[in-house]
Amino acid sequence: MAEIFREIDEELQQERAAKLWQRYGGWLIAAAVGVVLAVSGNVFWTRYSAQLKAEMGDRYEAASELVVSGNPKDGAQAFAALADDAGAGYATLARLREAAALATAGDTEAAIIVFRKVAADAKPPYADLARLRAVRLGIDTGDTAGLLRELAPVLASGNPWRPLAMETEAAIHLQAGDTSKALAIYKSLADDASTPSQLRARATEMVRALGD
Repeated sequence: MAEIFREIDEELQQERAAKLWQRYGGWLIAAAVGVVLAVSGNVFWTRYSAQLKAEMGDRYEAASELVVSGNPKDGAQAFAALADDAGAGYATLARLREAAALATAGDTEAAIIVFRKVAADAKPPYADLARLRAVRLGIDTGDTAGLLRELAPVLASGNPWRPLAMETEAAIHLQAGDTSKALAIYKSLADDASTPSQLRARATEMVRALGD
């Protein structure tokens, strides 16, 4: 007798389970598929990101090697191609290296254009570094007032590039023939204990030279 009731109970449980599966089975399958896709997608993206970073790193090193080996023009082209393909971080660094390579190759005008593009598109501190480099390259040929306006944001208090910007400002005044302004800036750099040691040494030498 007990065996009969047990069989009936099992049949009722199976029937209840079948009804529940008919009602919710699709949702359970969808949820399980979603979990599998999420996990596999995360694994794929992690591997893809690592592979992409490695590829970008290899291209960056290859472009650097071109510049070091005496082919700055080819290096600049390689950095430009890398900047077009890379994400924001690598693109900014590649653009800076592209401009530097162009300057090394003697194409100052093109280098200034690229530096100014980085200054317009990137965030600090890279934007200010690019602005500073553009101004320094333009000292010999640029308009004094225009160069000083372009340099002004980098001269702001607290800017990490301010000491170099001050040295650049002094060079602009010196190029324009205003020795007194240049000397005052060099003295300020030489007397400031927070000025980086190499820059301070250069400023001290300029103070001696201009003072004589």
